[in-house]
Amino acid sequence: MSVFKSYLRQLIRQLKALQKAQADGDEKEVSRIIEELLKDAQDGLEDD
Repeated sequence: MSVFKSYLRQLIRQLKALQKAQADGDEKEVSRIIEELLKDAQDGLEDD
């Protein structure tokens, strides 16, 4: 369960950064964060 909570904390940090980048109009950073989120999710699925 602690691994899941750790994942959720990281996800929240990434989503907050994504929200800030979007508010700032930084499309490059938005794209980078989305790619990072996708990679993290894919890696998490492949770990099982």
